[in-house]
Amino acid sequence: MAALALLPVPALCDDARGALGDAFYIAVGTFIVDTDTTLRLDGNAGQQGVPIDWERNFGDGDVNRFRFDGFWRFADRHKLRALVFSSSRSASRTFDENLEWGGDTFPANGTIEGKIKFSIYELAYEYAFIRRESYELAASIGLHYLDFEARLAGNATATGTAGTAEERIERTGSVGAPLPVFGLRGTWMLSQTVSIDVSGQFFSLSYGDYDGNIQDYRALFNWQPKSWLGIGVGYDRFAVDLDVDGNNFKGTMDWSYQGPMIFYSVSF
Repeated sequence: MAALALLPVPALCDDARGALGDAFYIAVGTFIVDTDTTLRLDGNAGQQGVPIDWERNFGDGDVNRFRFDGFWRFADRHKLRALVFSSSRSASRTFDENLEWGGDTFPANGTIEGKIKFSIYELAYEYAFIRRESYELAASIGLHYLDFEARLAGNATATGTAGTAEERIERTGSVGAPLPVFGLRGTWMLSQTVSIDVSGQFFSLSYGDYDGNIQDYRALFNWQPKSWLGIGVGYDRFAVDLDVDGNNFKGTMDWSYQGPMIFYSVSF
C-alpha cells in the first residue's frame, strides 16, 4: 500500500485535498489486538472478590470489535472529533478452585460462562496551535463516556438469610463513567494523498465513586487517493485503570488493549 501511495496516480488523486484541507473525515475499522483485563467484583455487603485475569482464565472466546473515528473541521484551526469503540467477548471455562464474584462463591470444578462488553464514546474539541502547509500540531479537550459490563453465570453457592444454598447464579457488574481527557495530536502530509497521524490522550480522576486514569496512544498511516476511498493501518494502545464504588459495580477494573488496526476512510 505504501508503494502504491507514493507513486504518481493522477487518475486516482484528482479530487483528493489531503488530511489538512478536508472539512469532514470518517473512518471505520477493526483491530487485531492483545488485551489485558483484570477484574474484581465485590459484594454489596462488603465481601471482597477475587481478582480475575480474564485472558488467562477465559481466553479470547468469541470476539467482536468495531471502531469509528471522525472529525468536522469547522474553521481553519478548529475541529470537533468523535470516536466510538466497541468490544465484546464471551467464553465458558471450568475452574479448579472456588471463585468469589459479586458476593457469591462459584465452586471449583463447575463450568462458568463469562462475558465482558466494553464501549467508549468520545466527543472532543481540538485546536491547531501550529499549522503549516504540510503539518499541524493540535491540542484537544474532550469527554470519554466509558460503558463497561462483566457477567459471570454458573452454579454458585449463595449465602443469604435462609442459609447457604447452591443455585444457578448470574452476577453482573457494570460501570458507566464520564471521563474527561486532554490530548495532543500531530498530522504530517508525506504527499497529497499520504499522511501520518500521531496522537496521545490522558486523564487522571479521583472524584465520587471513581478513582483512576485513562490513556490512549495511537499512530496511523493513511492513504486517501479519492474522497470516497481511503485505506489506513496503525497501532493503538488504550488503557483504563479504575477503582469503583458504585451501585452497580464495587471493585477494580484494569483493562487495556494494544495492537494493529486497519480501517477504511472517507474524507471530503
